Amino acid sequence: MILSLSLPDSSLEWILLANIILYLLGIVWFLSGMRQRQGSNTALPTASVIIAARDEEKYIEASLLALLAQDYPYYEIVVVDDCSSDGTLGIIEKLCAGHEHVHVIEREEGGSKKAALTMGIAKAQGDILLMTDADCQVGPGWIREMISYFSDDVGLVVGFSQIESSRQKLGWRGAYEAIDFLNLMACIWGSVGRGHAMAASGQNLAYRREVYNEVGGFSRVMHRASGDDVLLMQMVRTETTWRIVFASAPNSFAQHPRAHSWRDLLQQRSRWASNVPMIARMDPLFFFYMIVTYMLSCFVLLSPLLWKMAWVQPHWIGLVLSLKWVGEAVLFLRVIKLARRFELRRFWPLWALIQPWHIAIVGGLGPFGLFAWKGKKHRWGLAR
Repeated sequence: MILSLSLPDSSLEWILLANIILYLLGIVWFLSGMRQRQGSNTALPTASVIIAARDEEKYIEASLLALLAQDYPYYEIVVVDDCSSDGTLGIIEKLCAGHEHVHVIEREEGGSKKAALTMGIAKAQGDILLMTDADCQVGPGWIREMISYFSDDVGLVVGFSQIESSRQKLGWRGAYEAIDFLNLMACIWGSVGRGHAMAASGQNLAYRREVYNEVGGFSRVMHRASGDDVLLMQMVRTETTWRIVFASAPNSFAQHPRAHSWRDLLQQRSRWASNVPMIARMDPLFFFYMIVTYMLSCFVLLSPLLWKMAWVQPHWIGLVLSLKWVGEAVLFLRVIKLARRFELRRFWPLWALIQPWHIAIVGGLGPFGLFAWKGKKHRWGLAR
């Protein structure tokens, strides 16, 4: 009797069983790749930090001050003002005046962020290129720590980024974003640790100039509005023999401010998801897991209807939801331990309730490239 109750009674229940098993296997796979490792390289190659800034007058000063305070001996900063319409350029010029190792480029033509980064990289002289966003902050040991991961066979280092810090009060919306981004970082961390890097964030990323040249820079993905991080990383993974590693030492972490509103958050995530059609070709495994995650989220949202229509038995709905939440809780507890973000624990139930809606909306809009960014509306994820 117990056995008969534990087996699916319909094709839909078998699909749900397969879906949750694949989802949990992915979580186990990510967890197995999450290890804290110190960089061992002691060499001090020349380094260039590249920042593309567009309308960032609220954050650019703090970001540049953090970069000017780096303890690394051989580095330069290249700041590209990417057609700002506010006071960003004036702040940059004022802060950077008198610093010989800081170069400012004013870009007057439109286009994607990758075009601005390409200009900055062309100006840069360093052997190691480090990327962070104009609204991010890093600690004084960031460059040194990131470079310590560049052993002889490493071509690209994926850095850890988080929404603000444990010292700041985020509120429930900010806490949701912080948890969601930490879970994303956990998946990136785990996939890199397993030797199959799936994604990266331009908030904290470094690669050899040699690697950048080897894949042709951004030339083949310049038409995309997004992807200066994940698409470049995927080209390095699939087209070169260089290793990709994850920088997990706390001194290498970056911080990013929370989104201003739910609308801004959804626009940001839709922009990231606009690269799904290219990811499907470049990394079928990553694309497959995204489909698994999207299907599971849709099931959660539709479960009351499935129950009412008697298409899925109630105990199967309860089982799938329970397994989903347990797996996600284990991943969350692991990443907050590594990132030291224990203050977010009380917000996890809120995240668990909102997350399926978030994935359904972003997963629906993202592949069509429907989003607005920096005052411009995009369709099909193309640069404008």
